[in-house]
Amino acid sequence: DCRGWERMEQEEQKPGAISSVSDVAAMICFSAMTILVFLSVILRYCFAISFRWSDELTRYIFIYIVFLGIPIAYRHGDHVVIEIVTRLLPERIRRWLPIPTHAIVGLMMLILGVAGLWLTFGRMGRALTPGLQIPRAYMHAALPIGVFFLLIEIAIKLRQSPRAARENG
Repeated sequence: DCRGWERMEQEEQKPGAISSVSDVAAMICFSAMTILVFLSVILRYCFAISFRWSDELTRYIFIYIVFLGIPIAYRHGDHVVIEIVTRLLPERIRRWLPIPTHAIVGLMMLILGVAGLWLTFGRMGRALTPGLQIPRAYMHAALPIGVFFLLIEIAIKLRQSPRAARENG
């Protein structure tokens, strides 16, 4: 079970309004990618018609699915957890461990988000993609968008963690 020590703070959470936006966006991206791949295969193998931009668009949609899926996995505690060290700690410490853990992850994501904004709005973002001929900023924007939604999930967990630690103590 990869939910580890977070299980004690996890109740089945219903996403808030902003979290629902990332859920819906991920579902729309997944649906669009599925339809695009299906149509590309049908057109290529049944009618010998192929669009060189469809592979590139599929790749970019997949990048968005990944970055929109990270906050969803974090919300449900489905990310990778290494429990070997935490199991050695006393229960009273283990119960409070999610607070610094979420804070450290939040700080790292904030740094990654700033770097993503620099990448999106910098010189790399102005370069055009080979097939679609659109600015790479649209592709690079997946990183800061995903980080934004992840930071919201982290803030929610930081707000809930002290209460969960007190209730389980």
